[in-house]
Amino acid sequence: MTAYAIDEVRLREDQLRLGLWMFLATVTMLFAAFASAYIVRKSGSDWRHVALPSVLWINTAVLGASSAALEVAARLGRRARWDAAIAAFAAAVAGGLGFLAGQVAAWQQLAAAGVYVASGPHGSFFFVLSGAHAVHIVAALSVLAWGLALTCTRPTDMRAWSASIALCRTFWHFLGVVWVLLFALVSLY
Repeated sequence: MTAYAIDEVRLREDQLRLGLWMFLATVTMLFAAFASAYIVRKSGSDWRHVALPSVLWINTAVLGASSAALEVAARLGRRARWDAAIAAFAAAVAGGLGFLAGQVAAWQQLAAAGVYVASGPHGSFFFVLSGAHAVHIVAALSVLAWGLALTCTRPTDMRAWSASIALCRTFWHFLGVVWVLLFALVSLY
């Protein structure tokens, strides 16, 4: 590869990294606005705390395990242990899908308990916050699927593979942290 081609690849990687961080900054602002509105609205006289389903604790653990599996996949890939890296990456994707299934189960449990978006402010905020987070999880799962596909090719350019996987890791771990903060907000405050 010529020096010019290497510079072009690095420029593209830098652009992708900058684009991801700009996107994450907008996501941060979105959830910060939701959290601020939640805190302000909680002072209303009609606020009634809703008991959240216990499946949300399991969901949080599943999301954490998915992040751990992604880290294992990255480490295995850097050692060119592709079969194990693919399995760990697939486990990370499966964990993300499991998290989404758990969110749907939580929404169904709330609906069965008579809690809907229009039932009251606490329930409304939970549905809006968890729904917005789920939309971002779906986007991140598509990025993880891309990372899994790259890993399945057993790449020979480890630097390029590592740069791509770093984008997957950043996005996924960011959403894991967002979930923990949102869950803490709606369950503890």
